[in-house]
Amino acid sequence: MPLIDVKLYEGRLDGDTETELIAKLTDAVAEVFGDAARASTWIVLQEVPATRWGIAGEPGKPPLSARG
Repeated sequence: MPLIDVKLYEGRLDGDTETELIAKLTDAVAEVFGDAARASTWIVLQEVPATRWGIAGEPGKPPLSARG
C-alpha cells in the first residue's frame, strides 16, 4: 500500500484544495504502479503551524497567502 505523507504550513489547505491534492497524488501513484494501486493508496495531509517548522536554522514564518 503506497502511503504519501504531506506536511504543509497550517492554513494552506481548504476543502477544494485538499480534494484536488489527494486526487492528483493518487493519480500519480496509479500512473507509476498501475491503476490497481489506486484502491490501496493512502494520502495523509498534515497542517503544521509555521512556528513548528525550522528553515535555515530559524523558526518558519507564515505564508503570505493560502496558495502562495
